[in-house]
Amino acid sequence: MSTFFISAGYTQSLNDYSLFINFSEGSLTTLLVYVDDIILPENDKEEIERVKEALNKTFKIKDLGDLRYFLDFEVARSNKRIMMNQRKYALKLLIDVGLLAYKPAVTPMDNLVKLSSTGSVSFTDVHAYKRLIGTLMSLIPHLT
Repeated sequence: MSTFFISAGYTQSLNDYSLFINFSEGSLTTLLVYVDDIILPENDKEEIERVKEALNKTFKIKDLGDLRYFLDFEVARSNKRIMMNQRKYALKLLIDVGLLAYKPAVTPMDNLVKLSSTGSVSFTDVHAYKRLIGTLMSLIPHLT
């Protein structure tokens, strides 16, 4: 698919190979591709329509309208901004690990507890624990 976008005048980003950029006649158009999903931000309606027509001729696409969900992100728009969140993903995680009914705690552990390698109860399902930690890490924004 990348050759299709390149032949249509787009340049593939060196930082993210799923991002394609086109500067033409004072207009910037970007395309974000993930497997069989393409996000076409709408800043140049004529260019977006041209790309959609070309894609449809080659791949037979379906226009799903305004972006609502993408890669576990929920997208909401107002007149002034676009907001993204992972609420649905976080709720699914809580349901999957059986923690949906738990109440939030300011500090999940008593800060006076002394940790040791003996005398403590270990986590019974190591695989579930690893899966939970990996999933939680995907919810945390990567700050660099």
